[in-house]
Amino acid sequence: MKSYFSTQIYDLVFYFKYCLLYIVIQSCTSKENILELSDTFLIFRVEGSQLLKENRPVFYKGVNALQTYGLGDAELMDRWNIEIVREFIGNLREQPISGGAIQASDAVWYHPLQSIVNQNRAHGKITILCPFGWVNENGERTLLTGLNPLEQDYYPAYKTKMQTIASHFRDQPDVWLEVWNEPFHWDNQNNYSHELWLKSMEDMVDNLRERGFDNIILVPGNEQGQSEAALLAKGQELMESRPNLLFDLHAYEKWLVDQSEAAIWQRLQQLKSQNLPILFGEIGVHNVSSVMPVLPFLNAANSAQVSVLAWLWNQNSEDRNALLTDDGEPNANEDNHQWGEIYRTFLER
Repeated sequence: MKSYFSTQIYDLVFYFKYCLLYIVIQSCTSKENILELSDTFLIFRVEGSQLLKENRPVFYKGVNALQTYGLGDAELMDRWNIEIVREFIGNLREQPISGGAIQASDAVWYHPLQSIVNQNRAHGKITILCPFGWVNENGERTLLTGLNPLEQDYYPAYKTKMQTIASHFRDQPDVWLEVWNEPFHWDNQNNYSHELWLKSMEDMVDNLRERGFDNIILVPGNEQGQSEAALLAKGQELMESRPNLLFDLHAYEKWLVDQSEAAIWQRLQQLKSQNLPILFGEIGVHNVSSVMPVLPFLNAANSAQVSVLAWLWNQNSEDRNALLTDDGEPNANEDNHQWGEIYRTFLER
């Protein structure tokens, strides 16, 4: 039987918890969502077309990185004012989540996701983890781009590994997961339909939510991630019972070639007017065509306050899309339209 003193302590603790819960609920616009989701939801969330951090509208500028192959220079990222990093997972099946680096069946060394997140976090950066490839038991890699997810023979194993990642990071709100990199054919071939896009995204998003992952989930568009058509047709239906989603579009030919700044602005505003929250997870000067202009897009995105991440944070003077030279300087020359300098200037705006 409790003593009078212990009973009073218990009552005070209960009262404090009740008051704290009441304050949290009253500070948010949707009591229903707060009651359904974990406290992670309170830090980053989506409302209408807007990404919010602690209930304040935000947008970010960042890069894609390859730190699963080894941690990069965090201080150099800081000097470039990078706020968010999308991390390439090229071997989802064997990618370590925590612990030490491993040598996988493809003879490549992979570094754990938690170590990457820890370094990004220590420098104030959000981390997006995105699967780009699957390596089988024979060490053969299949890139996910252009594929119909549900038709892949490794899809059940993909779901299991993604759930494991979701379970590990569900209490780390600055870690967001993207379900798949650039799905479906470039020109909507191979039996593509918007219904297939919706079915696929529902299954992959629900797969993560089943493990209590209430953090931001990124959902790609169709046409290898470049098209907003699926979002406009089925995006609202996907979001009806699935809060905290951001749609990831990629800015290459379909956004950069023969597109004026005004035309890009109109496309962005159409998405916003339909309450479709977007982020551009990739933009680069080169894809399958010649080197493309990027300034009209960057200007429009900055004016519209849409988050943008460049492809690619890499020290490689020979790669047109690499932002850095071999020596770590901006990779800027006539062959890549001064890409490194242009994007560094964009990060400073």
